[in-house]
Amino acid sequence: MKKIILLVVIIFMIILFTNSAWANDGLIGKYYIIKNYQNHLITMIGHSLVVGDRYLDAANHLYQVERLRGRVAYAKLIQTQQLNSTGTESLKTWIGGLFAQANTNGPIGIYHTHSDESYAPSEGTSSKQGRGGIYQVGNTLTKALEKQGVPVVHDQTIHGEHDAMAYDRSRRTAVNMLKKRPSALIDVHRDAVPAELYSETVDNQQVSKIQLVVGRQNPNFEANNAFAKQLKAAVDKKYPGLIKGIFYGKGKYNQDLGPKVVLIEVGTNTISKGAAERGVALFAAAAKDQLYNKANGVVNRASLRSVFWILAALVIGIAFFLFINHKGLGEIGKEFTGAVGETEVSKQENQEQQGDRGVEEP
Repeated sequence: MKKIILLVVIIFMIILFTNSAWANDGLIGKYYIIKNYQNHLITMIGHSLVVGDRYLDAANHLYQVERLRGRVAYAKLIQTQQLNSTGTESLKTWIGGLFAQANTNGPIGIYHTHSDESYAPSEGTSSKQGRGGIYQVGNTLTKALEKQGVPVVHDQTIHGEHDAMAYDRSRRTAVNMLKKRPSALIDVHRDAVPAELYSETVDNQQVSKIQLVVGRQNPNFEANNAFAKQLKAAVDKKYPGLIKGIFYGKGKYNQDLGPKVVLIEVGTNTISKGAAERGVALFAAAAKDQLYNKANGVVNRASLRSVFWILAALVIGIAFFLFINHKGLGEIGKEFTGAVGETEVSKQENQEQQGDRGVEEP
């Protein structure tokens, strides 16, 4: 009986773990439809959705999922945002970036959590064991960045099955890449929704749109979100509409490893690999300055910000210490005034003593 109970508990934990992991993983052959309350389509997502997930569309309208009915999600418009490719950062972003390991002159790190992802129109399958077509898209991104003078490290480690543990396996790859002190880490994927969601024409060529993904459950969310929005703003200037949007899903996607870690989905399984390669090449050309900036001014500004926050923290710490030990700033002022008064009294007493000694001397 005990063995049966133990077996039931193990099976339950496996199911529970798998379901929770899907929130941090891509669906295979299934997708969610996101609509507003007027029943208008916002987008389709090849990820499991939960209430609280958000989506920033191509026009920078931010929606939040409020209700789920099967695979249809209903979302409310939260706000329309103004994006800035120069990166106006919030207080939390600055503080997070201060303690995160980031190197503005390091190479761009590229890897693939879902090694099997492929493009059915070009490869005859959406999933290819070993290195799927997504690796060729990663190679194209690498070459496009290198053509712009950006150093790249493309790690082609295979992470096995497209399952709930894929991000755990790819995490080891990402951690190993951090030893090279990269400027940014890009996890390259493809989506799994109908082709029309990603089809785009640029200069009379069919290209694939790109979607950015940011995990909501990681301590670097503010910094990674700012980074993703900088990328979108930069690409929007050169190729409006090429960025399909930014999906904010429940999970980490290994983005807790640093302040400039992003997941990009280049096309979908129902679009050609050639279109995906052309799309990612355009992305590289438009976003290279946000991915990699070797200008000294940028480094200097970052250094100055770090110094500023260190000094600010020091001043606050000293003030807090004095506040505790002197029972308030008012007491500090009184003690300071008293100390000055005591000094003046001491000077006067010394002068009087010297005068007395002068009288007594022959």
